[in-house]
Amino acid sequence: MTVTETAALEQDKAYLWGKFTDPPLDPATGLDNETLKAGVLALAATLKDLPHPVVKARAFEYVVRHMRIDVSSHDWFVTFGCWNRWDRPLDGLVAAWDRQVDAAHLAATLPIMERLRQSGACGMGKDFDHSVPDWDALFALGLPGIRDRAREHRRRRQDGGQMTPQAQAYFDGIEITYAAIDELLRRFRDHALRRTDGDERVLACAACLDALIQGPPTNTYEVLHLIYLYFMISEYVDRLQVRSLGNLDRTVRPYVRRDLDEGRFTEAQIREFFAYFMMQFASIANPWGHPFYLGGTRDDGGSEINELSYLILEEFDKLRICSPKLQIKIAPNTPAPFLDRAVDMIRRGRSSMVFLCEPSIRRAMMGYGATEEEARTCDITGCYEFVPRARGNTTIVAYLNMLKPLELAMYDGVDPHTGADLGCRTGDLASMATFDDFHRAYLRQLGHIIECAIRCANDFEPHLAFINPTNVYSATIANSLQTARDAFADGSIYNLSSILTAGLATAVDAMMAVRRFVFRDRAVSLEQLKDILAADWQGHETLRLRMLNAPDKYGNGIEEVDFYAATLARYLANKINMRPNGRGGFYLASMHTPPRYYLTHGQKTGATPDGRRAGQEISRNVSPTMGMDVNGVTALITSVTRIDSAGHPGDFPLDVMLHPATVAGDEGLAAMRVLLNTYMERHGVAIQFNVFDADTLVDAQAHPDRYRSLQVRVCGWNVHFNDLSREEQDMFIRRARNIMG
Repeated sequence: MTVTETAALEQDKAYLWGKFTDPPLDPATGLDNETLKAGVLALAATLKDLPHPVVKARAFEYVVRHMRIDVSSHDWFVTFGCWNRWDRPLDGLVAAWDRQVDAAHLAATLPIMERLRQSGACGMGKDFDHSVPDWDALFALGLPGIRDRAREHRRRRQDGGQMTPQAQAYFDGIEITYAAIDELLRRFRDHALRRTDGDERVLACAACLDALIQGPPTNTYEVLHLIYLYFMISEYVDRLQVRSLGNLDRTVRPYVRRDLDEGRFTEAQIREFFAYFMMQFASIANPWGHPFYLGGTRDDGGSEINELSYLILEEFDKLRICSPKLQIKIAPNTPAPFLDRAVDMIRRGRSSMVFLCEPSIRRAMMGYGATEEEARTCDITGCYEFVPRARGNTTIVAYLNMLKPLELAMYDGVDPHTGADLGCRTGDLASMATFDDFHRAYLRQLGHIIECAIRCANDFEPHLAFINPTNVYSATIANSLQTARDAFADGSIYNLSSILTAGLATAVDAMMAVRRFVFRDRAVSLEQLKDILAADWQGHETLRLRMLNAPDKYGNGIEEVDFYAATLARYLANKINMRPNGRGGFYLASMHTPPRYYLTHGQKTGATPDGRRAGQEISRNVSPTMGMDVNGVTALITSVTRIDSAGHPGDFPLDVMLHPATVAGDEGLAAMRVLLNTYMERHGVAIQFNVFDADTLVDAQAHPDRYRSLQVRVCGWNVHFNDLSREEQDMFIRRARNIMG
């Protein structure tokens, strides 16, 4: 196989950017998406008496046989007709099964979930967005080998007399699905070979597909195409999101090294493959991004960072894209030149990276029973989560609003905005004579919400395999095959459920304001404060500004404030961690704020004692409230790392904003490296940076056409500044102004 040495990416970008918005698919190759969806439901109706893994496998088979496809001379990777994540062919089928579960099992649960959601106390839902296959097994076995391995497990179970109806359905689902995958690859290959223009790239794609039909990948192009194919097949056909493309510098390096040593591809060709590979995920433009990670620690103690790590960073730098998002495992063994390369990209605006500290991950994972080896080799998934590689998965079941319990403490457990009775009585304000009384009422309200969330999740999580059997994913997981149980539901070794949070810092700031102004200075009573907040501070602007600008805010290295933040975090950890879940596993506490929940939770929360107005955003991750960290980044890291990150093994991310002047030149690089090392030494886990000044953001807001490529890091993903709402832009501007001094 030969490819052109001259990169044609610029010529092909128009095609690539449109590949997942309006791909030019030939109607002769298959059915449109609406017809596919109708066909899936019609087929399912004829199979309604069969087990769900089989019905879904037949629906999967129908889609891959009939969807439109393409192999283009403008791309190294094939095009799927079902490319819209918000409108997938199997959505209707899974939604119907979801409704069956709601009707049959959740009559008592759904009203609780709805009250929590409407009040803004806690978002909840069934999660099918956090799978990571066993990439090492996929590479070693290939898609045909994955099917053969499943067949072997089936034979052993039959020979041992252990083939139950459930196990029969499990293996039938995998067999039908992987036979359909083979058929799909042949469709793509034959479509490429039928083209008459003799395009070298199309022929190379056909040869690549033929190799993957026969067995495992043998070179760089084949292994990257396999990753892409699995991702598309799982996420868009089988309806299970793939939340990591894997440890690419470790897993792909042997193929690159062999290709270069044997003269199969030049370095320029390798770079072109990676550029086109990353462009697939830039074009998909999933709001959460599509992560892969670099680095790690080898079994001999050395770093996994290698020459491919640098190559990937360099190609990502050239592309100037927001997705995929790069996660970088760091440890004391991480080479300083590599860190310098990464932080230099960040200070130049390529901020779609997060650093994850391996020693802290080890503390967190071993704290819930993982082995040191499982912690060393763990996958980084989602935004910053980490799970034992090929041995675990984490669903996200609840999204706590840490500020809402304070409001509920003032109203004896009744949401003042919706009237929803959340069922926890903590007494009227007149009975709270001390700050400890009020603080205790807050914790009781928070604890009650957590108990409600766990009760609801334990009701719906046992039904995940009924709603959405994961035939593609389960076949890659060894323990799932050994137990004949769905890998995403209860067939992994670590079946984890995570409870996420928003508003930790804002809650601490609000509690400190109550402590100072109500119980120390006696500037206002609790009853008066309740009325003032209900009126959204109208007529009390002077008091609002005093409370807003009070010095005791989280994120400034103030020991007394940080003590309350640490105890609140410990309360969360004690209430959540290791509680049995509905999938044979347990719960993990997390300091991660999911997309936009810092806005939506804030919109459903009234004015609060920290000076915040009704409906304004709340803090995210383990970071301070926007604009409240005024003592610099060293004080910020001090505050954050006074919280024990090991108590939050779901994840523990910090957002840091830096002014460009503070990171300029060689001294700036050294300063950023010191920040990373300090955070790691103090047991921080995940850290991500935004580097910009307020004037730039104000100008970008006024003249968006001049700043089309300006990126900002939001929670766990990158977006263009122009794509944020005005409210979100203003939030970044406020914090940028705060760091200028």
